[in-house]
Amino acid sequence: MKYLATILIALTLASGAAFGQDRLDAASPKDPRTMAMGGAFVAMSQGYQNFFGNPAGFAGKREFTLSSVNSWVYISPTTDNIAMFSDAISSGDVSLGSLGELITTNGLGAGMSFGTGLTGGGLGLGVVGGFDAYVRGRSAVGASGTMDGQLAAIVGIGLPLRLFGLDLSVGGNLRPFLRMSGPIEATELLGLLGDDEVDPMTMRVDVGFGLAADLGLKLNFGRLASVGLAVRDISTDQIFAISNLGDTLDSLGTGNLPPGDEITYTVLPNIALGVSLRPLPAAISRLIDVLIIAELQDIPTVVADEKSFMHMVHLGTEVDLLSGFIALRGGLNKGYISLGAGMDLAILEFNIAVFTEELGVLLGDKPRTGVSAEFAIRF
Repeated sequence: MKYLATILIALTLASGAAFGQDRLDAASPKDPRTMAMGGAFVAMSQGYQNFFGNPAGFAGKREFTLSSVNSWVYISPTTDNIAMFSDAISSGDVSLGSLGELITTNGLGAGMSFGTGLTGGGLGLGVVGGFDAYVRGRSAVGASGTMDGQLAAIVGIGLPLRLFGLDLSVGGNLRPFLRMSGPIEATELLGLLGDDEVDPMTMRVDVGFGLAADLGLKLNFGRLASVGLAVRDISTDQIFAISNLGDTLDSLGTGNLPPGDEITYTVLPNIALGVSLRPLPAAISRLIDVLIIAELQDIPTVVADEKSFMHMVHLGTEVDLLSGFIALRGGLNKGYISLGAGMDLAILEFNIAVFTEELGVLLGDKPRTGVSAEFAIRF
């Protein structure tokens, strides 16, 4: 994974995930709390997740994330698969021969993200970035996919209001970003993972700067229930430069975009509508607390791509024990079960999740399973 760190450093010096199409889709990390809860954490997001969810959450409780480091791998977490991937990485034998079976079954990929920021108390200020690459195919030789990188700054506000005796929060933010995207072949992915026989620096990437806005509101019915609406990725068409990875990294290291032809990407807003419930009384919340979330997400994209209704559906639950010292999570992500857990040790927080998501048009077309973990320092 030596090139992953290089790309992240270059992005940082220059300051979303987009597929190899003429459209930019939503960019967000595979946050294990979100993924364990079926992906249901956009309209009803909390804390650090507000940077990728509902900016109305900036009006809530203050939280400072000094550092969040999140990494994920797209493999089915069986004993054999984990051993196969671990042996290939540790031995340096990252090749189609050693990892071909993973590529043709679940697909293979990896990603990582980082971030820091303050949310709550009326403000949202942060810097977040990440990188993701994934390939899949019926044969390892012909497998292909996408590689995506992003770096963004978030500046937002959230305001608490009273509406007919109810608590209403509204919020919004501006998000200047640098995004890097391109198609990727299986051999190029293996080069990113450490195969010295492959030079991934010649692969095509489209790169550019842009600006997006996010808006949201959240209505609280006391402790029992909340309703949220988030409209993300409000932006104009984005004009990116077409280059290769090597020239792009060299140019970004100097703060410039690479010269070359241009491509225009359209942007569809991501609209998410959600509801959350806390059915247990506050009197026992320090011992045990339960959060249940249901959301409809990516409504314009699902309609535009004529995907099944299940692509919108995200359901999740979280059980906090001993004031959040231990958290157990589960959910339904577009029809697929997800599971996870977390531990909060004062300012240190660790989360892990196993998830499956659908990349095809219909349920069962192209399911992708992954494992995600996060280590964070939060106050």
